[in-house]
Amino acid sequence: MKTTLDLLAQGEDALGKLCLAGCALLVLVAAVSRALGAPILWAIDVAMLLFIWCAFLGANAALRARQHIIIDVVVRLFPQRVQRALLIAHWCVMIAFLAALVVLGTQLTLLNLERPMGDTEIPYAFVTAAVPLGSLLLATTALRQLAGFVRDRKAAFGAAESPL
Repeated sequence: MKTTLDLLAQGEDALGKLCLAGCALLVLVAAVSRALGAPILWAIDVAMLLFIWCAFLGANAALRARQHIIIDVVVRLFPQRVQRALLIAHWCVMIAFLAALVVLGTQLTLLNLERPMGDTEIPYAFVTAAVPLGSLLLATTALRQLAGFVRDRKAAFGAAESPL
């Protein structure tokens, strides 16, 4: 049975795929229309909007699946207790950084409420809102992973790479 979090993750993944497909389609249409001498000026602006949302949604999907790059050559030389401490510190630093992005991104979004995006009437805030909302999603995922890792006292460094 799927939990609410599973359903939200599926919706988030579907939205990310939709943003990527829309971005690719708009860039294609813009390129073809420009080649035919009838450029669609707003298409690239909307593609940029979709791309940034795709980037944050994709980053969270990768974090959920533990697919982010991790350089562990040196860390694996330490005893398991030190590895655990370093991984917990890593998550804490990441969560603090994402929290800062939520705060600063919200401020940036509020500054861009009135600014139109390029050749459209869409507020630029729709682009900048991806930063605080995407960072909030990432921070939530990281907090869940950190909590699961801390609860499982036997989990070693390699456990960070397998889904909880």
